[in-house]
Order: sequence, then C-alpha cells, then structure tokens
Amino acid sequence: MVVLAGDIGDAIMIQSLSWKRSPSPDDQGTYNDMSIYMGLCGSNELVTSFDDNFISGTRTLVLSGSPYTTQVVAVNEWFEFTLDTPYWYNGQGNLLIEIQWSSGSGSLYAWNWNGGTNRCVYGLYGSSTALVQNSNVPNLRLNGTLSLTNSTFARIKAAFI
Repeated sequence: MVVLAGDIGDAIMIQSLSWKRSPSPDDQGTYNDMSIYMGLCGSNELVTSFDDNFISGTRTLVLSGSPYTTQVVAVNEWFEFTLDTPYWYNGQGNLLIEIQWSSGSGSLYAWNWNGGTNRCVYGLYGSSTALVQNSNVPNLRLNGTLSLTNSTFARIKAAFI
C-alpha cells in the first residue's frame, strides 16, 4: 500500500505498524517467510509490478520472520507488527509498505476505506496470477517517535511511544 505524504504530514521514526481488525473467521495467523519492506514511492497510485513502485534504492527490509505469528486481538482492536529495524520516514514523498509471505495458515482482516485511486496492490494466496490493483486502503496506524503530533487524518493514525 502507498501512504501519501500529505496523510503523514511530517517526519517520524516508525517502530511498528498497526491495522484495525475487522470481523473475520480467524483472529490469528502463522506465516512462513514473512517480510515487511518500506520505502518511498513517487506516485499516488500503484502499478501491478510491485518493485516498480519503489523509488530506486529506497526499499528497506524492516521485519523478517519464519514462522511469524500474528497477535490475537478482538474485533475493532489494533493488531501490531513491531519492526525489527525502525524505519526513518523523513516527511518527504509517499511511503510504500510491502508485506509478503510464502505460505501459512489463518487470516487477519483489517477495516479499510476507499482511497480514491489504486493505492493497494495484492496477490491472492497460492495464486500465480498477476497482482491486482485496488483502491481499498487498510486502516493503518504508524507508531513511532519524533516530529508528528497525535492526530487523525483520512483514517490513518499516528501514535507515539
């Protein structure tokens, strides 16, 4: 997913990412070869060749685990991914977040909102078909320190430790 610079507003050291859980059949998952990458994106809309969305040289591995088990949370609570390596977002440009895994079990669903443009790209688990563009953006919270004030903007939240 791409988070627009205007939605973030300022520099932040991102230490974890959280999504607000929606109703789903499962509330926990275990994923093999789980990786989260962050970097910068020069566009407000993603293309289906995901690597082409990153500004060259900015893709950074921030979380890696195998297996990686997500925490159990109730519906409407935030499930959190604590980064192995905090990511410094300097307040300039759009933030790109890539989540991938090779196999796993369970599922986690997050509430989402319509971002107006194709701000998300996803592939179906176990499918070898091309990635799909989507305008539904998960409700995301960036957790970290520096510069930002606690506020809500376009359904993206910032919280500080």
